[in-house]
Amino acid sequence: MGVWLAAEAAHALADRGSSAPVRSGTDETLLVLGCPSRPDGRPSFRQRWRVSLAARNARPMTRLVFSGAHEAGVMASLAMSGYGIDPARVSCENQATNTWENIGCSAAMIAPGGVVRMISDPLHARRGERYWRLRLPERADELHPARLYRFGERPLLKVATAVYEVLVRAVQYRPES
Repeated sequence: MGVWLAAEAAHALADRGSSAPVRSGTDETLLVLGCPSRPDGRPSFRQRWRVSLAARNARPMTRLVFSGAHEAGVMASLAMSGYGIDPARVSCENQATNTWENIGCSAAMIAPGGVVRMISDPLHARRGERYWRLRLPERADELHPARLYRFGERPLLKVATAVYEVLVRAVQYRPES
């Protein structure tokens, strides 16, 4: 119970979700960060969570960029077939193999000057935003928070991602220059 509450708190603190409207005429892009598919190629639990978060944050004219070498297409297909996202609004970045590369490879597909919202679990999305600011300081003002957190939603995934982000990633990974 204590581990779950700690994970829930970590996700709640990481989420800076906003439902603030985007100025009319402003391009908005949801950058859905990649994660591995199941071995049989079907969407993993984490991918399903990310696609549901993307659908929750998508507005009628929002563009979605799914990122990841082996997973972008899987998530994009799920968004279109499972959530009715218009294929004309979907792009796939198929080269990135980690979050640092997700940002670098996807940024070229997103027109400067619009609104960019990172889509993943709240802890991973904050790391994605941090990498965006490191790689693209001139575009840092494009970042706007997405609505990612709901109390009690996907509790086991929250525990797993909190452990990964807080313990493993904090110690193990430093982005390349």
